[in-house]
Amino acid sequence: MFELTPRNIVAAACIFVLVVFLFRMNTSSEKRAEYSDDMSNDKLKALVYSLAKNLKDSNEEDQRLRKRIEDLQFADSLQMEQTKFLTANVNKTTSVGS
Repeated sequence: MFELTPRNIVAAACIFVLVVFLFRMNTSSEKRAEYSDDMSNDKLKALVYSLAKNLKDSNEEDQRLRKRIEDLQFADSLQMEQTKFLTANVNKTTSVGS
């Protein structure tokens, strides 16, 4: 299933740029000449490197957030177990005293 993660957003953006590039390459020769003037190979390389860097950064951020979520879930389950233990001890203490 397709999830809306930063990695998938960047991948979709890369695909979109590729489709636009291919569409532009298939237009008439005049438009191709204009396109080549507008988007030189250096600009395309810079764009690809920028998108690759964004994808790498997004992957690192995704891993960092997943680790943070795991840590928070662990802390929550630990707190729930401590609450159960303390509640059981309080119940024992109050039931013995009654």
